[in-house]
Amino acid sequence: MLNQPKGVAANESYDGADDYITRTYIMPLLFDAESRRRLISEHRASPVGTPSANNKALVEHSHDLRTVLDKMRRHPMAGKYVSVCLRMFAEYKIGRVTGVRGEPVEMFDGIYSSEEACEHAIFLMRINDLMRQYG
Repeated sequence: MLNQPKGVAANESYDGADDYITRTYIMPLLFDAESRRRLISEHRASPVGTPSANNKALVEHSHDLRTVLDKMRRHPMAGKYVSVCLRMFAEYKIGRVTGVRGEPVEMFDGIYSSEEACEHAIFLMRINDLMRQYG
């Protein structure tokens, strides 16, 4: 393949840096069973965090959970899991986008009764994907 892009055109420096960050900072948090349980529990309690309102305190994710979530948000659009609202406040599904504008989202089985439950299920899927990829 003579015409394959190299270097900057292939985004090699970003991929290398992202892989280094993942191996150095993310995977130790996920490979450690206790740390992984703590992150999953924290995410289950507040999948999207909660802004302060009506005299309620701000719920902010821990540094470790923010680090893992930031990694998950860097995933390219092609193949990214998304929450799909079928009926507001009642029915949500997990989908996967192709990364091509206008193409339909691949829908997974299962219906979630809240956006938070769907977001948490996506979080668990992303953890499993990372564990498989780096395990």
